[in-house]
Amino acid sequence: MKRRSRRHYAVLEERPGHWAERLHGQLPSVAPENLHRVTPTLYRSGQPRREDVPTIEALGIRTVLSFRSFNSDERAFRDHPGIERRRVRIDTWSINDDEVLQALIEIREAEKKGPVLVHCWHGADRTGVVIALYRMVVQGWSKYAARHEMFRGGYGYHTLWRNIPRYLERVDVEAMRRALLAAEQPPASLRA
Repeated sequence: MKRRSRRHYAVLEERPGHWAERLHGQLPSVAPENLHRVTPTLYRSGQPRREDVPTIEALGIRTVLSFRSFNSDERAFRDHPGIERRRVRIDTWSINDDEVLQALIEIREAEKKGPVLVHCWHGADRTGVVIALYRMVVQGWSKYAARHEMFRGGYGYHTLWRNIPRYLERVDVEAMRRALLAAEQPPASLRA
């Protein structure tokens, strides 16, 4: 019986300057695993712990948005009322447009208040998909560029999730952009 080979993505040793900046291990204090600055108002990481909160506060992060389905951030941030906690449950096996759109809406809304940190368990797969779509929909990156950063950027993408490359390939970026813009528009009654 022939074994199917797994597709592995090599991590680039020389990271392009426009990719998310690696902060984990670069800061003088304890920080969440896999912490990166995507933009001045958007960070990504793995699951934050209590001991990570001072670093999160020092970075000026006002909102933490979790993509975890079954675990919340309540314990880690219980004693930190200045950090808003939000959640969009994303099922890694069946990532879909509705979940990703809701995540983008939450990010854009949170960015109005200040920097936001998005995370899942490892900060690699669900977080990677949302950041890739942010790159495409909000920042205008091509699918190729966003996928290249996600898979080769050293964030820890797990090739087990074979549905993720397929989702990124078939997603309708323009439709997602229109839906995000529509969600960001105030109702007609308030625009007058």
